[in-house]
Amino acid sequence: MKIAFLTNNLNAAKQCNNADILYFGDEFCQNKIPDTKTVQKAYKWASGNNIQFVFVLPYITNEKIKCVDSVLKYLNALQTKTEVIFNDWGTFTMIASYNRLLPVMGRLLTKQRKDPIAEAVILNKQSKIKVMSENNQKFIVETKKIPKTLKTYFQKSFLDTSYATDFMISNNINRCELDLLPWGNKLNINKKIKQSVYYPFVNISTTRYCGAINLTYTNKCNFICLKQTLEIGKDKLKYPYIINGNAIFYKASEKMLCDALKNKNTDRVVINDSLTLQNLKDKKHI
Repeated sequence: MKIAFLTNNLNAAKQCNNADILYFGDEFCQNKIPDTKTVQKAYKWASGNNIQFVFVLPYITNEKIKCVDSVLKYLNALQTKTEVIFNDWGTFTMIASYNRLLPVMGRLLTKQRKDPIAEAVILNKQSKIKVMSENNQKFIVETKKIPKTLKTYFQKSFLDTSYATDFMISNNINRCELDLLPWGNKLNINKKIKQSVYYPFVNISTTRYCGAINLTYTNKCNFICLKQTLEIGKDKLKYPYIINGNAIFYKASEKMLCDALKNKNTDRVVINDSLTLQNLKDKKHI
């Protein structure tokens, strides 16, 4: 099992000495894509410390195509083949045009069903009796039992279909990125496709309409997300919502991680929190 550390910050990247792989870039915001010079510095540092380098990209617009293509040209000219994670199919076509880049399907494209607020219903742990009121009268309602097929549905993804994995293999996409789920994954993916799981922060959703930008009443990004994170439902929800920039997350448990690692296709854990990486003194336990 290999350990990767995800960051878009060069200084933070240089703290990942206890990781096997550096994931450098951003999955959700094109404003945080590192430029070519920064990628060069990150790659040289990783290479000099015998750490594998992986470039991470979000979904991109026409505004960032030239910037991204410049980085891809640099990576393609390296002696070793480099994995590049893509989160939209247009970016994949750019990566595929280079013969020394290895495309990896990002976790925005694996289309898992992830909102943890559904956990109680999916696992049939919701309140069996509810008190409802209507026209100033109260009455008791018994909730229906959820069929087991619903849990299986939420554990699955389109990756379970042969036409999806056949397409991936035929297009040299031999790895996909996955999130950890409270109800577990039940994916039966072709053995040729390896899986990475992210810990501890699970992405629920993302948008191009960044709330952090909207709060400043301007169209210009001031990167407030690099300094501020908003947590909602800390005292009320089992899995509070964590909002950072244009993406929403929740924090996965160690049990979710241990359960996911039972899948034989999973050979990589991507740590997306610097404190978690620092506390990971002995990677053999995961």
